Amino acid sequence: MENKKLVIPASIGADRDDATTCALPESAVARLGRGQCFNNLAFSPDSRYLAVGTRIGLWLYDLSTCAPIALLDTARGMIFEVVYTNNGEWVAACNQNGVLKIWDLQRGVCITQIEVDWFDSFTFSPDDRWLVVGNHETATINVWEAKTGELLDKKFTSEMKRGNFMPIAYSPNTRLIAATCCAEQDNDAESIIVWDVESCEQISCLTGHNGCILNLCFSPCGQFLASGGLEDGNVHVWDVSTWGQIRVYTDYGSADMYPTYSQEGILYAAAGYFEDGNIFTVWDLEGGTKLYSGELYNGLVEFSSGARLAYLCKNGDIKVWSPGDVSKRIPTFSPISYPNSIVFSEDGKTLAAESRDWRETLLWDIESKRPQSTEKRQYLYTSTGGKSHVVSINRNMLTLQEMGNMNFPAIEFTAHEKEWIRPAYAPAANLLACGDAEGTIIVWDVLSGNEQCKLIHPLIEFSPNNPPSRIEMLEFSPDGKFLISEENTWPSARLWNVEQGEEICEFPGDKVQNVGGFSPCSSYVACGGGKAPDYMLWDVNRSEISAIIQGEESAQSAGEIFRFAFSPCGSYLACGGLLRQPEILVWDINESQIHKRIRLPQKYDNMMALAFSHCGKYLAGGVWWHPSFEKVPIHLWNAETGKLIVTFLGHPTDIQAVAFSPNNELLASASFDGSILLWDLMPYL
Repeated sequence: MENKKLVIPASIGADRDDATTCALPESAVARLGRGQCFNNLAFSPDSRYLAVGTRIGLWLYDLSTCAPIALLDTARGMIFEVVYTNNGEWVAACNQNGVLKIWDLQRGVCITQIEVDWFDSFTFSPDDRWLVVGNHETATINVWEAKTGELLDKKFTSEMKRGNFMPIAYSPNTRLIAATCCAEQDNDAESIIVWDVESCEQISCLTGHNGCILNLCFSPCGQFLASGGLEDGNVHVWDVSTWGQIRVYTDYGSADMYPTYSQEGILYAAAGYFEDGNIFTVWDLEGGTKLYSGELYNGLVEFSSGARLAYLCKNGDIKVWSPGDVSKRIPTFSPISYPNSIVFSEDGKTLAAESRDWRETLLWDIESKRPQSTEKRQYLYTSTGGKSHVVSINRNMLTLQEMGNMNFPAIEFTAHEKEWIRPAYAPAANLLACGDAEGTIIVWDVLSGNEQCKLIHPLIEFSPNNPPSRIEMLEFSPDGKFLISEENTWPSARLWNVEQGEEICEFPGDKVQNVGGFSPCSSYVACGGGKAPDYMLWDVNRSEISAIIQGEESAQSAGEIFRFAFSPCGSYLACGGLLRQPEILVWDINESQIHKRIRLPQKYDNMMALAFSHCGKYLAGGVWWHPSFEKVPIHLWNAETGKLIVTFLGHPTDIQAVAFSPNNELLASASFDGSILLWDLMPYL
């Protein structure tokens, strides 16, 4: 690609620099976030571009600007593996469904589509004529003609039974191909099988690793083959002429080793340490020099042929390092990571998206469609007076601010030793609460800045092999008189009287599986549970279940996820969830009876997200992924009649949350794919 310009028609938005409008589905006006990255990155041969496989599709980045230049393969998304051709003109990507596509990057079109039953890794031959795909279940490598997608009547097989990771490497002269295999099902020691490409005959079996092999690479001169082990900190080097082992680099501890040769023949390796803080170190193996260290997530490291390195950080960012950089890390990618909660500010200018996995919240400016700041622990709270407030967490310090009001001084709360985990704010009562990592909850009077009460939520003790328990949900009732705290273990939720600083009750675990939040009148809490399972209203004042709607019993009743949405007036409650039921129940709270049954289209029975519009006229819902889906549907109904108004299709996997803008002109949908889509509602209302 040195003398060829990358041209992909209509790749980025109309202004050619707006990634938020790139490859949008019909009726969507913007995409916030660029999708969660799978374990796949690929450099172009000249190291100028980086391909990133995500849940929404294949992003191409220009590393000179650190900006995306195209989004491809969005039909299904869920890209699992990415490989460039050696001339850089094509890129191959395979999705979760086993559909492998080859894209012509000059024309921006798919030239080949191949369906594979199973794949572990694939690569192009040095002359780019052939595409070879490994299957770890059968320990075989099949060969396709890259340009036509024709499966050739040749394959590489051995007597080995399987290959755990099965990396594949071609020799530079195209005469040899190497891959890893394992002889016995109960033996993790892998061998390297080498075949003659022309005859498909096995010519060598290299042994020496005591476990799995992560990576294989030939030297540019073709005289050496290097292999990196899993968790053993070893890199083996083999002489191609004799197939004898000539060197083993050791003493790197319990590290996953990712070796690579630079174009000059220098052998580098990234050593990943996942039991010691998820860090990695880049080494010049021959020189014994440590070159660079960084934070690593999920074992995702990718070298270019020039030894440039890209890696995935714990917060989801992808960084790039080049030889000669001492500490420079270039941010190229900013995902949201499974946003499970979204809310608009009162003026509709800001959208807050929270990630439960990373306990982070990003505030997005709707007009510019950009994050408002780099701060990732901010929480947005709205009130009926047209005001919105933001609570920021920085370890043990809390900051409360009113959005858009420069005269409202930021209020800081610092008198605490532990790190804060989860805040809650009650604008009507001017109360701020926050829970720490040990279950202590402090409630402050915002006007005076004084501590009003201290509550202790006992956390469930876990063994060292399980994740620590923490407060996952903290929510005030709208009037600020009550507080719910729920930890990330089930079942453990408590109801508190804030005025008296006392616990009212612990929700009974044998009856309540999920707590859905307070009603607008503060008198009820929506709950789900029971053996049937049941939708329930918990009476806050009487501390008991006041009404039950019994759902259909299913084989998956235990551990069900329930979804609720109160209408703005508080008279109705929409109920859904993973109940295998073909309907949403709209409950008339005042009459304690079902007001409306909204039938769901076939196979759309796993309702995961519900929200009423601010005017109460409309109800939106998003579902869980189903094998028959290419895109997961988001439905918009008339709340009174139950008539389906429109279905939006854009996310390739589960819908986690939906939210209406205050003027009902936009609908936001958050997905497990790591993005939020904004949908234009005006043509349908």
